Amino acid sequence: MAHTHDHPHDHGPATGARRDLAVAAGANTVLLVVQIVGAVAFGSLALLADSVHQASDVISLFLAVGIAGLVARPSSASYTFGLRRADALGGLAHAVLLSGGAVLIVFEAIRRIDGEHHVDGLGVVILAAVGLAVNGFSARWLHAGHGHSLNVEGAVLHLVADALGSLVVLVGGAVVLFADADWVDPVASVVVTALIVWSAWRLGRTSLRVLLDGVPPGVDLDKLHAMMVADPLVSDVHHLHVRALGGDTLSLTGHVQVDTDQLHDAQQVTRRLTDALAQEGIAHVTLQAECHPCDEPDC
Repeated sequence: MAHTHDHPHDHGPATGARRDLAVAAGANTVLLVVQIVGAVAFGSLALLADSVHQASDVISLFLAVGIAGLVARPSSASYTFGLRRADALGGLAHAVLLSGGAVLIVFEAIRRIDGEHHVDGLGVVILAAVGLAVNGFSARWLHAGHGHSLNVEGAVLHLVADALGSLVVLVGGAVVLFADADWVDPVASVVVTALIVWSAWRLGRTSLRVLLDGVPPGVDLDKLHAMMVADPLVSDVHHLHVRALGGDTLSLTGHVQVDTDQLHDAQQVTRRLTDALAQEGIAHVTLQAECHPCDEPDC
């Protein structure tokens, strides 16, 4: 019997990515403070709703910076896989907080739908335009420099969603400014809230899938099985499991029945399979080679 491991470790974004994330987090923190002050000063619920989404961006950016540091930490006797799942735990908590904020915004929007609350349309338009510019630039900058990192890409998606929210608020503010229709502001806030809920749902679903060891999206187990049994010395593959350790690091374990009783030949088989799986994006591979049919349950 041969048992092979292949555990290359890619410890998250490089120092440059962490620096850029920190800069983007700082810029968005300043924007958040300005938006909250503006939302109160101009009486805009839509701007306040966008501020909730902006707050989620700031949290996600700082979380991304922290995750980059945690993922870079080596494994230990207590955490043999390292701390790669910190991003999933943080994402789940983030999704819950986002959903709670969305509920509060909707209740306030219903209360203001009569249009009796005055909104300063010009102030809303100006702040929404600033928010659109900051989020749009940050998203493009991070994606252009570090789009290969799923950790960074997650932060980029938050920024893009908030840029769309700022665009909705800008349009709503323009309608209030030129048509004197204050009721448009709470309606716009509901649209922004819908974006928040959509982002929270996607984030929560993805986080739960990682935490519950679900097969990562885009991974076809049948295709992997067929590829492995195509090896001339492999007669069967079973107990095949694939999961995400965190970020873009995928892990696969399985039993491989080989048509040889020579340890060297069995190791050559598992090495070929490990190399082939690496081409499919699976970096962390553990294969148990067996020269006799498996007699364990569920084989």
